[in-house]
Parts: sequence; structure tokens; C-alpha cells
Amino acid sequence: MKNKTKILIVGANGYLGARLYSDLKNKFEVVGTYHKKQFDQDYIQLDITDKGQVNKIFAQIKPDVIIHTANFASPRFAKENEDNFIKLNLEATDYVVEAANEINAKLIFISSFAALTNDNIYGDLKQKSEKIIIGIKAGYLVIRPSLILGMSPSRNNDRPFDRVLKCFNHPELNEFDTSWKFYPSYSGHISEIISTAIEKNIFNQVVYVFCDSVETQYSTARDILKPFGAKVKPVDNGLTIPLQPMDEQELINLGLPTCSYQEMIKKIHEEVKQYLQRKSL
Repeated sequence: MKNKTKILIVGANGYLGARLYSDLKNKFEVVGTYHKKQFDQDYIQLDITDKGQVNKIFAQIKPDVIIHTANFASPRFAKENEDNFIKLNLEATDYVVEAANEINAKLIFISSFAALTNDNIYGDLKQKSEKIIIGIKAGYLVIRPSLILGMSPSRNNDRPFDRVLKCFNHPELNEFDTSWKFYPSYSGHISEIISTAIEKNIFNQVVYVFCDSVETQYSTARDILKPFGAKVKPVDNGLTIPLQPMDEQELINLGLPTCSYQEMIKKIHEEVKQYLQRKSL
């Protein structure tokens, strides 16, 4: 039996948004939005940089919880596109918060570890958006993942995990960086944390979502592809992103699920196996 909570996922056509929609729709009543590309026929169109549209759609759907995933996913998208980048990654957050407050909805915001250092436009706008999010009256939850890995139903995104999968058909793209060290995040773990937070009413928190091992893009790609015979090569890109110390105890104290690195890799192996089987049909 489904939980009666109605969820609106803003940006459900994106890499993470589509995964959240797929994972949560069997537990809750879920509505997803898209902007230009309608990944799922049940999605509704919404441009969150249009304040009028945001107000109209939120008032029509009247969700209990809004999950805001609609952001440019990297500072590279700001190149020669800074005005649109700011509109989507910051100004639209104001519209979402104002409209959510009008219908007394809770808000879950997908932020990033980058908000800790804000040393580029992406991290800076994430940090500023987080400050806007805490203005939600009904309750907020800020989710801070690091580099996200895991299969998504939406394959129209140039995300790190998609680049790993490209190695099957394009072995020449098999070089992965060894310089940036991070705690990886698993998309399925993000879904579990959101589901648990809604069910247990865990809000007004900033939650870090991560696995318990320091890795690199090379090591994660190697471990994901190893059972399938795809080879990867290390390359040092000279990245100097600081490593933020993480403690699983914070999740445990909140009553939220944890996910080990080995658990993530095992689950991703199953996802990739199913993906390859579908491709062969």
C-alpha cells in the first residue's frame, strides 16, 4: 500500500530526477516535471525560471513534498551561459520556495558538497540556494551528495556515470582522473534517504549522502567495469579539490540509512548487468 504523501519532483527528466521518480513512485504518489525533453509521458511541462508557471503548477498539484532537482549539474554549463545558469541555479529557487510556502509544502533540495567550498559559480549558487531553502515554512531538507553514481532511466545526460557506461562502446574514452579524491554518492542511496526522511518526518536538516570510502573517478570506474571486462586507464588531471571529512554517525543519529562503498558497487553491478541485457535484446 502506497504512502499517501504526494510528491512533486521538479526536474524529473534529469539524471538524478529520473532515478528518484523511478524509485519513489512505487511508495508514494509522485508527479514529475520536465522542461524541454519529455522523458516520461506522465511528466508535466514546467519552466521553473517562469515564476507564473511555478505558481500555477504548484497550486494545481498541491504536493505535500517538493523535490527540487532542476539545476545545471556542473560549472562547465556556465561557460558562455552565465545568465541562464544563474536564472536556473539561483533565481528559480526563490520562485520554488515562494510557491511552496503558498501551498504549505515541504521542500527537499538537491544541493552538493560543492556548497561547502563555493570556489566556483556552481558551488557558490548552491550555497546561496541553501540559504533560500531554509525559508520554507513547512520544513526543508537539504541533500548534499558528492559525485553521484548509479543507473538512471534517463540516458540523455552527460554525467560521470554515463561516461563510465560509454566505455562499453567507446573504449577510447577509458581514461579517468586519479587526482580528485572524494566520497562517492549512490543515486539509490539518495532515494532511500529521501523516502525514509518523508516517512519519519525528518526535516529541517542538512544531510550529507556518501559512501564510506575515499575514491577517485578512476577507482570507481575500474570497480564498476571490472566484472564486465572493460578496461580503464588512470590519468592525473591535477585537480586540487579539497577532501571534506565525513562521518556516517550523523546519518545514524538521524535514523537515516547508510551505504558502504562495497554495497554501492554491488548494486551498480546488478544495474549495469540489467542495462547490458536490455541492450542485447
